[in-house]
Amino acid sequence: MSGLFRGTWIVVACPDGAMILENAGCMRQPDLRLIDRMDAPETPRPDGWADLPEVTDRNRLAITALAAQLVGRLAREAARGRADRLVLAAPDPLLDAIRARLDADLEQRVVLALPRRLTQEPLGTIMSEVNAALQRAA
Repeated sequence: MSGLFRGTWIVVACPDGAMILENAGCMRQPDLRLIDRMDAPETPRPDGWADLPEVTDRNRLAITALAAQLVGRLAREAARGRADRLVLAAPDPLLDAIRARLDADLEQRVVLALPRRLTQEPLGTIMSEVNAALQRAA
């Protein structure tokens, strides 16, 4: 059975940053609470590159750095006995980078990987999108 159970952590990320949310309610009446907000790590340009347009490698480095930061945080929380169920929501490149860094323990905790950008959405919309995706996956 799949659903947005109490204690489920929802990681909503985009290349600009991420939010870690937890369902403090129940499956019938979810109540998302913010656990943490993370900004994407800075990826400074080398001197003399200020006038060049954004480069793909720099974007890839930013995505990699954010994925590593998120997975590190999730691993620490899992070691403390938290984050038993995880939902990951991010655009495909970032979602792939996050999933590539998950160890076996964290990978088993993922109940849904949603290839969507939800960081700018209100909590109610995030909750609805996640619930609908969990119901489709069941």
